[in-house]
Amino acid sequence: MSNYEILFFKKILRLILIIGIIFFGFLFFREKQEEKQEVKILSEPKNNLFESDPGLKEEEIKEEVSFLAAPPLRLELVDVYETPGQAESVFVSGNFAYLANGFFGLQIFDISQPGNLKLVGSYNTPGYSEDVFVSGNFAFVADKDGGFLILDISNPQNPKLMSRHTAISAEGVFVSGEYAFLAYSWWGIKIFDVFDPGFPNLILEKDLLYETESVFISGNYLFTAKGKKGGFQVFDISNPKNPRLLSAYKTLGYVESVFVKENYLFLADDIFGLQVFDISNPIQPILISNLKIPGSAESVFVLKNYAFLAAGKAGLQVIDVSNPKHPKLKAGIELAGFSEKVFVSGNSVYLASKGIGLQVVKIFEDN
Repeated sequence: MSNYEILFFKKILRLILIIGIIFFGFLFFREKQEEKQEVKILSEPKNNLFESDPGLKEEEIKEEVSFLAAPPLRLELVDVYETPGQAESVFVSGNFAYLANGFFGLQIFDISQPGNLKLVGSYNTPGYSEDVFVSGNFAFVADKDGGFLILDISNPQNPKLMSRHTAISAEGVFVSGEYAFLAYSWWGIKIFDVFDPGFPNLILEKDLLYETESVFISGNYLFTAKGKKGGFQVFDISNPKNPRLLSAYKTLGYVESVFVKENYLFLADDIFGLQVFDISNPIQPILISNLKIPGSAESVFVLKNYAFLAAGKAGLQVIDVSNPKHPKLKAGIELAGFSEKVFVSGNSVYLASKGIGLQVVKIFEDN
């Protein structure tokens, strides 16, 4: 090999080294940028109610223990509809329940007669149905690699495809007004103007540097569940075309679900249970309580003074959150399969259960 060839070879190696340093430096920079967005954990989760805040009075601790001993709610499984596939999410509207059922698409059930679920319609989506949101006569489906679908469900027995956006790996969907907000896999969020469901218009695609499992809208704020990165982020969406990041909070678990009610955010934090945040100042969320539950907190739905948790292998768990600073376990029921998502309507709880399908639990308040 000539001196010229050796010199040329060395230059090539040096160039490859420089490119490698730049590439890995960029990855390091992205990670640091994400860390800067996150707010430090304010406190480690407590293991359970018995490890109460040292500031609690002895009487309050005794009250918590006695409360657990005699939960005032009674839960009863009243219906099960076994389906093929992996039930991922459920949404109830009127007399119908809509089940996002993995590779078997969207399934529609008549729930008008308690204890007598009837499968009345279905739509075989092209991908893997992860989530569904119903607004008016339309079902909005996050279909993983199958994209974002809008179905006309004015006739539940014969849903029809209105539109499909394929350039997306959709995990979760939430519709507010004329906008649909999507969590898209490993990247972030997308926002569509769906005023005309036949021709949805993508108005924003935002890279959040991490997996986004689901989104929740409350007023002018958007909340994202950050999956394996843990925690959530808060955005001001008063201008949907230009969301502004207000705050971020990192937790220890795998977060698939958040629910906002008034000035409180309820977070399903996997094996770390339910966490409650005061978001009256969305720029600075404050962790005010946490409660470990049997199983794992997969998703949360809040209605009146109760938080309902799909608890994985532990079925359904119900928490009294009338005092958000001191949540209390009220009742629980073990169910077959793996409880993945929960939706509450009236005195009925609907659960998308992997390995089973759709399950319905009735709530009875004992006097």
